[in-house]
Amino acid sequence: MSKRTIPEVLTESVREHPAVQAWLQVQSDSVEPDSLELVQRRRHSTVYRLNQGKEDRARVIAKRCRTATARIERTIYEDLLPLTGMPALRCYGLLEEPEGEYGWLFLEDAAGARYSPQLHHNRALAGCWLAKTQLTALAHDLKSCLPGRELDHYLRLVRGCRSILLHHLGRSALSTEDAAVFRNVSAHLDVVESLWGELEEICDVMPRTLVHGDFVNKNLRIRDAVTGPALLVFDWEFAGWGVPAADLAQLIDRVASPDLDLYCSILNREYSHLDLRDIQAVAACGNLLRMVDQTSWATVGQEFIHPTQLVKAIALLRSYELSIVEALSVFQRSCT
Repeated sequence: MSKRTIPEVLTESVREHPAVQAWLQVQSDSVEPDSLELVQRRRHSTVYRLNQGKEDRARVIAKRCRTATARIERTIYEDLLPLTGMPALRCYGLLEEPEGEYGWLFLEDAAGARYSPQLHHNRALAGCWLAKTQLTALAHDLKSCLPGRELDHYLRLVRGCRSILLHHLGRSALSTEDAAVFRNVSAHLDVVESLWGELEEICDVMPRTLVHGDFVNKNLRIRDAVTGPALLVFDWEFAGWGVPAADLAQLIDRVASPDLDLYCSILNREYSHLDLRDIQAVAACGNLLRMVDQTSWATVGQEFIHPTQLVKAIALLRSYELSIVEALSVFQRSCT
């Protein structure tokens, strides 16, 4: 688990910030924020929180990301999630920048208790939410609106990651210790690819549906609703349509670890051929796919980076090694 950092907060000249300028265009009758907090910075997205002075005013999340990603997220928030009948975050609008590549997406802040996979009730909420949302997505066929998340997508990631790792190993500029990390992860990816036929056979039983793509603790909150505790799910940056295995991953790398028994019982209403053993095997595949995603996020765009600038990537890969080994072990047990 990464250490929490003190957030960067801007309290002066707030109106001049691009996030606030964009917000006041989307919501022209809105009160100007008193402060702006940097929440998260990624390669292609930056997230801010717009804070109002009065506590009774809802805080707003401003996310600058690629326009294509923002459109997908808006579709999910505005068109899909309301159809589930479950509580969901409100989308306030999207402002595309004149250049077209990036835009600003504005969302309700996900206030609520942090999600913990150690709490069975939290895991039950996650299992129920996933099953109902996936069935809703299937009923309204959003495939054409979303990027593909079939197994061939993950196989391309495996090969792309390995290519980058081998590229740096071939340059002989890594320290002995760092080279060992790259070599080990590359070898693990070899093993994952060797199992691909089995992954395809196991996942073939699952309906293709909405995939969140980053269904982890930090993207979930528990909020009290009229009907009881409700799960709020956000950050759909990696969403797509395909095999939902990665969202079912269990007990590795901060994943939500949804209750598979409850998930299966709800999915059975439409897919009676599925049993718990099927779902458990798919979740074991999901562990591997989750680690493929993590490895890809750590290495993407790093092929031409000098080894001295690979410090963060190396640290991430070193921390993932044990999880990859555990995921492989769980998968092999599920196949016996």
